[in-house]
Amino acid sequence: MSKSKNAQPANPIMAKKPEKPPNHERWVISYADLLTLLLATFVVLYASSSHDKHKQDQVAASFVKAFVGTPPSVVTASSASKGVMSHQPSPIPHPIEAPASANSKIPQRMAHQMAANIQSLAQLKQQLNILLHPMIARQQVSMTGTPLTLTIQLDASVLFPSGQASLKPDVVTLLKQVAGALLKLPDPFRIVVQGFTDDQPISNAQFPSNWSLSAERAVSVVQLFIGDGVPGSKMAAEGFGQFAPIAPNTTDAGRAKNRRVTIVVHAPEPAGS
Repeated sequence: MSKSKNAQPANPIMAKKPEKPPNHERWVISYADLLTLLLATFVVLYASSSHDKHKQDQVAASFVKAFVGTPPSVVTASSASKGVMSHQPSPIPHPIEAPASANSKIPQRMAHQMAANIQSLAQLKQQLNILLHPMIARQQVSMTGTPLTLTIQLDASVLFPSGQASLKPDVVTLLKQVAGALLKLPDPFRIVVQGFTDDQPISNAQFPSNWSLSAERAVSVVQLFIGDGVPGSKMAAEGFGQFAPIAPNTTDAGRAKNRRVTIVVHAPEPAGS
C-alpha cells in the first residue's frame, strides 16, 4: 500500500525551523557604550583641571580697568576653573542665582570703594605727571601702573651722588612736592620705596655691600616723606641690591638704568564687609 502524499515526516525534530529576521539595531548598544565612556572621560578631565589663579587675577584686573570712572559691579563667581573644558558648559548643573539687589549694601560699598581708589590713583598720576614733566621728558623718571597700583621710577643719578645715600639738595624740594601729593591719598593706601643698584661691587666703612646701599637709599626717601607729614604707618623701605636688574650690566647705559629708586603706591583691596 502506497504512502499518502499528505503524510508528515517521521521525525519532527528534523523539520526546518523558520529563520528569525535580522536585527538592524544592535549598533545602538555599542554607540551607547561609547557615549558613556566619553562622558566619563570628560567628567574626569573637568574634575582634574587645575586652578589658574594668575589668569583669574588678570581677568579681574581687566574688569576693574574697564569700569574706571563708574562703580564696577561686584559679582561672586565660583573659583573652580573649567580647564580643558573651558569652551563647554559645565557637566555639573549649578543653580541659577538671582542678581544682587540694588539695596545690597556690601556690594555697593565694595564697588564705591574700588571706584574711589581708582580715582585717587588717577588724580595722583595726573598731578605727578605735571610735577615731574621735565624729568619725564629727559627720561629720568617714568610712571607705570595698574588700576590699583602706581609705580614711579627715578634714576638714582638724579637723587644721589655716586656711591652715596644722601639726597642731592636740588632734588629735596622736588621730593617734598611729591610728598605733598602723597599726603592727599586716603589712609588705607600704602607706599613702598625700593632701592636698586648695578652689579659693581662696593665695600667701604659706610656700605659693606650693594644691599646696604640700596636699602639706605630707600630709607632716605622714606625719611624725607615722613618728615613732610606722610604717616610712617603707610610707608615701607626695601633694598634689592643688584639682584633685580631691568637692563644688562654689561654696558654703562645698562648699569645706569639698574641704579634706580621706585615709589610704588598700592591702593587697598576692597573690604568685603
